Amino acid sequence: MVLPNFLIIGAPKAGTTTLYNYLKQHPQIYMSFLKEPHFFSYGCDNKPNTKLSFVSNWQDYQYLFQKVSKQTAIGEASTSYLYHPRAAERIHHHLPNAKLIAILRDPAESTYSKFLMDYRWQFDINSQHNPIKDFSLAIQQSPSVQRSGLYYKKLQRYLALFQGKQLKICLFEDLKREPDALLQDVFQFLEVDEKFCVNQSIPIYNSGGVPKNKFIYTSLNKVRKNFNMNLKPFIPNGFHKPLYNFYFSLRNSNLVKPPPLPSEMRQQLIEIYREDILQLQVFLQRDLSTWLN
Repeated sequence: MVLPNFLIIGAPKAGTTTLYNYLKQHPQIYMSFLKEPHFFSYGCDNKPNTKLSFVSNWQDYQYLFQKVSKQTAIGEASTSYLYHPRAAERIHHHLPNAKLIAILRDPAESTYSKFLMDYRWQFDINSQHNPIKDFSLAIQQSPSVQRSGLYYKKLQRYLALFQGKQLKICLFEDLKREPDALLQDVFQFLEVDEKFCVNQSIPIYNSGGVPKNKFIYTSLNKVRKNFNMNLKPFIPNGFHKPLYNFYFSLRNSNLVKPPPLPSEMRQQLIEIYREDILQLQVFLQRDLSTWLN
């Protein structure tokens, strides 16, 4: 039985898809063919998987890693693991020696980007709803938005169960500015060849936006999830990229650029997250002042 020995645990909208695509290029690293199985968040609850959005049982989770051959670092990436209140204890129960990678982004920007992602499932550009007005209301009333950027608080669940040396925390800003240095650091953490050079010209699949047509957006996403869960393992790897390129060209043609986060709303979020950011800054011994401006 082959199981992962490392997990990317989040955060959402912070570059996890890019990191996943970079890591899977390394010949000593195996990433699950389903990027986000979310097993330790939702699969352990033994609830029926009616939305094709997570792996719902232990047998199917093991199946994700059945094609491991000579790779020494075996992983998956589920952004919900940072947020789900029981994910840390479940991971520790099943994979107590696993290494954990968290990649974090300016929490105000990450929270807004995550809101827009959820918004896409409900509304389109012709809706009576306005994303800025809805987000302003969410800042005031939504507990999930108010908790979304509290990274340090969420990391405490893992630090209480795992040794510090098992946890690697990266920053989205470093991934954008110095990807080679960040990848070398991650490769060292995973104990694989740190000199391996990845192809950084891969398309940015997970771009944001507001749908022109919600039905087209949700239908395309259902097709993608069905493909990932049921068909991808049986299709030769050489066909994956062309299929994904075709899917994302259709998806992105149905999106329009979202409105930027208004400065006054950013300041509201900063005040909610300020103490947590300051604690994280001390813990990481990194200057996070740009997150506070």
